[in-house]
Amino acid sequence: MMRTVALTALWSALAAVCGQAQMIDPAIDRDDEPFCYFSQPTDVIGVMDGKEGTLISPEGYLYTGFGELMFFTGNPPVPVRRRVKTLERGYLPIVHYSFDTEGIAYAVTAFAATLDGNPESPLMNFVRVRVVNPTPVRRTAYIAAAIRFQNDANTNWGVGDNRFGRPAKAERTGNYEQAGVQFSTDWEYSFSGDAVLRDGKVMYLFAQSPAPERMLTLKTGYNESPSTSPEKLFILPTTPAGIAMYTLRLEAGREAVLDFKMPYEPFPHDSPLTDALRAARFETFHDRTVEFWKKIISEGISIELPESKAVNTFKASLVYDLIARNKHDQWYVQKVNEFQYDAFWLRDASFIVRMYDLGGYHEIARQCLAFFLQWQQPDGNFLSQGGQYDGWGQTLWAFGQHYRITRDQEFAESVYPAVVKAVAWLQQARRSDPFRLMPATTPGDNEDISGHVTGHNFIALGGLKNAIALAEGVANAADAKAFRAEYDDYLEALLERLRTVTAKTGGYMPPGLDSLGGQDWGNMESVYPEMILDSFDPMVSATLAATRAKYQEGIMTYGNGRWLHHYLTMANTETEVVRGEQRSAIEELYALLVHTSATHAGFEFSVLPWKTRDFGMNLAPHGWFAAKYRALLRNMLVREQGNALHLFSALSPSWVGNGLTVAVRRAPTNFGVLDAELTSGVGNAEIRLRASYVRPPDSLILHLPWFMQVAAVTADGTAMRVTGSSVALPPATKAVAITWKRAKDAPVLTYDGAVKSYRAEYHRRYGEFLKQGN
Repeated sequence: MMRTVALTALWSALAAVCGQAQMIDPAIDRDDEPFCYFSQPTDVIGVMDGKEGTLISPEGYLYTGFGELMFFTGNPPVPVRRRVKTLERGYLPIVHYSFDTEGIAYAVTAFAATLDGNPESPLMNFVRVRVVNPTPVRRTAYIAAAIRFQNDANTNWGVGDNRFGRPAKAERTGNYEQAGVQFSTDWEYSFSGDAVLRDGKVMYLFAQSPAPERMLTLKTGYNESPSTSPEKLFILPTTPAGIAMYTLRLEAGREAVLDFKMPYEPFPHDSPLTDALRAARFETFHDRTVEFWKKIISEGISIELPESKAVNTFKASLVYDLIARNKHDQWYVQKVNEFQYDAFWLRDASFIVRMYDLGGYHEIARQCLAFFLQWQQPDGNFLSQGGQYDGWGQTLWAFGQHYRITRDQEFAESVYPAVVKAVAWLQQARRSDPFRLMPATTPGDNEDISGHVTGHNFIALGGLKNAIALAEGVANAADAKAFRAEYDDYLEALLERLRTVTAKTGGYMPPGLDSLGGQDWGNMESVYPEMILDSFDPMVSATLAATRAKYQEGIMTYGNGRWLHHYLTMANTETEVVRGEQRSAIEELYALLVHTSATHAGFEFSVLPWKTRDFGMNLAPHGWFAAKYRALLRNMLVREQGNALHLFSALSPSWVGNGLTVAVRRAPTNFGVLDAELTSGVGNAEIRLRASYVRPPDSLILHLPWFMQVAAVTADGTAMRVTGSSVALPPATKAVAITWKRAKDAPVLTYDGAVKSYRAEYHRRYGEFLKQGN
């Protein structure tokens, strides 16, 4: 979590937004369409490395920093409102939604592209509206487009509901920014051919066949004829202007297609861009968009599961993070999204970059890591936001993880001087600290405490582990020895403090090491992303139990239980994967998926449990959720733990049996690239492994599903000993045969089942809400 205002101020604002307890009618969830958790979902269309991204609003409009393209149907016109959208092929950044009005079927498709393929060129939005008369008689359909500045604002800071503030200028590359303008009552609106202009700049282009009726506003005083001449309009930011209204007389079974084009940033009507955008064919740029993203997906890790929701969320999450990556001159800046978190943070970016490496996108990862070096302070610390000392550990962890999975010697040598400088800062900081820990701080975020932050120390130890790997990588034995000694001393100091604190809490590790209180965050990261404590250390077990007790709707809460927190949950889920708590991990996987949109977008926080399902200003998609989800699903199927490689650590009962296949292909690991495919029948299963090891793991651990009773396991024809719920295989194993049967008490767990359970419980609570009012 990261915010640009004080935490307490944001909490007050969110409380004002949330108001009294409210619920929504569960009838919004229809059986004939994909489930969308959010009542007010937002989506993004954009290009990889572009500086901006267009928001697809909850209603289905296109929102930029300069205005909002909206649509109407009917006569008189009524604004379109379509909550549930989908992605083309399930994962491409091409948004679809459809609806029926008065017997006419409407289908909207929207995507974004640059005209020359350069991500730094102006972003253009393409929209196609397909109107179909499915009836056996002639019908007349009405569809209109218009531009407005923003929607209704029901907050106390003036930004439209479920939108983000604009404009914002960054003080340095990587800080928060938004292209855009402030609303002005002095703007003049006009038409020029197929263009709607505001102060002579193109807001959008509209189809001219059939010719639409053109109006500057929907209504006029005293019902006089609407004007189409340039005018200064006395309108509000919410007033639609520049309307192109189509009357479509469709014979039975016939259709009409209307194309609209909207530049993210308006340009003068006499600009060469106007003719270029006018000439740009929807089909051409649609096909280019499809092929670009298909190629990106095909170059990385591939996961095959019997449930499309899990796989499409995996693919879409990669797309969302690549759209959030910005190219600024020579820098590749990994941001969190193109909306309220259009900025760089070391903590978020480190996880996102690690996700790229886990997916096989090593060049993309390395490009991003180069920008991390810009955040090293003169004293050696890495800091992207004041007081947030986790940036030190996150940076060294990301550097080391990249080297460990790529063995890129040139990269290791290029970052090593910064690593040495960073470790020197830590050594000095620890020696000046009374606990010999990361210094006390007031990060103003996440843990919401002042003092020694538990998570900062876990993350710093993870950073030191990776500094050791880098020292060994550049063959600096003296530094590696010194770093290892520093790690051992640091771990001893942290354990000493943890034992003192947890003696008062029954073993639970609190967010801070000075006093109780604060918000759970980094204290949940003692096992993952880097194993600092043994996964079954009593303090780990107590912290896992204490934080899981705070779950609502199956996921973690934040703000003393006030809000749901989506991606924070995965700190526990990853720990459960390591501990072999397969059922808990799978149940949480489904809970995470339930809390996404139909376009597979995750959120951060600010959703009240069992209330309106509205994240307010904390818009989706969120890049940290996307990265953590991809890492989690990958780790469930293949993961490293020390010098061992673990296979199929957590499988769902719905993925096994009846000829189903679970596969991970082109999976990079610290040992090399692996393909692993499990095909299971009623009483048996086969696993095919194909590895290209750079260096083989010391051991290959196959985890057996908790819901199956295993009778025998052979590896390349040799019987293997089953120990508990796992089997140690020879590292060179190529084929595994398993004889098993499903346990009588095996649960039925599926994504669809999790959605059904959530909807039933929400419906029950809604009934109580109608009776009790709270």
